[in-house]
Amino acid sequence: MASEIAIIKIPAPIVSLQQFAELEGISYRTACRWTTGDNPRVPIEKRVIRKGNQRAGGPVRVYYARWKEEQMREAFGHARFQIVIGD
Repeated sequence: MASEIAIIKIPAPIVSLQQFAELEGISYRTACRWTTGDNPRVPIEKRVIRKGNQRAGGPVRVYYARWKEEQMREAFGHARFQIVIGD
């Protein structure tokens, strides 16, 4: 068995929706679609409905480290990889 470890570098553990779209090479609109609905594909930070409002406001923030971990685990079929956060 090989004991090689893949190393993945990401800029931050939590990124904005615009940054997520740029990092993944998809359009902003596609990123919006992936984060909406009852069961979003991308893990996002919980949004709060403030008092007096009917919807949650503020920017959507994506848990990018968790997303990359899920993607790599699915692609490699194992969990022998490291995620390096920052430069």
